Amino acid sequence: MKETRAEGFSRNLSFSSKLRKEGKSNEAFEIMLSTLTLEELIALKLECSSRLTSGRLYGFNLWHNTVNIAKEAVYNAVISISNNNRESRRILGITEQTFNTLKSRYKIRDSYSEELE
Repeated sequence: MKETRAEGFSRNLSFSSKLRKEGKSNEAFEIMLSTLTLEELIALKLECSSRLTSGRLYGFNLWHNTVNIAKEAVYNAVISISNNNRESRRILGITEQTFNTLKSRYKIRDSYSEELE
């Protein structure tokens, strides 16, 4: 049975590959990264960012936006590990309508435009 484009858009998308193509990641970095907990990773990212910006941390209310930042990160990870939209929705525990809203909000097609063509 052939999958429709709508059901298979996430197949073969990899956030890791995307970051490697952009020169932001490599195998050694990902191996080191995999040893950190999510909490350690977030704290390290914030600490490093704070040093680079003299403590200004992006200029927005970090506490208020943390939930949305985490949700977008989870969405990107699920898109990378799932084979199709149905599997993505199942992993995320959301409806098709919510999934479609997220696809529009996070502009996943724009982020992976090279891999989707």
